[in-house]
Amino acid sequence: MILDMTRYVQRAIVHQRERTALYNMCSILGEGEGSRGNEITELWMEYEANSSPEAKFVRDLDKVEMLLQALNCNGDEEGRDLDEFLRSAAGEFQTEIGKAWATEIASSREN
Repeated sequence: MILDMTRYVQRAIVHQRERTALYNMCSILGEGEGSRGNEITELWMEYEANSSPEAKFVRDLDKVEMLLQALNCNGDEEGRDLDEFLRSAAGEFQTEIGKAWATEIASSREN
């Protein structure tokens, strides 16, 4: 229960920081109809809502990057193995290419 709450709080903090960064960046680029700032905000909202094939692909790319970072680790400071993490993350992919990359990454971990 505590671990779940910690994850929820951490996600909320990350989400708030992302929104703050988005607001800051888009205010520099300009706000309002037709502006670059508005376009980026709309694309970010599409990504957050996971509402398009492109958003799903970008989410999969984000997971691929996370898996590649994990692959370069041999475990954390406490010596825990990352295999379980890699297996659980692999099931989260939404696109066929993402699933194929996850399979490839997982198989390279086994070798």
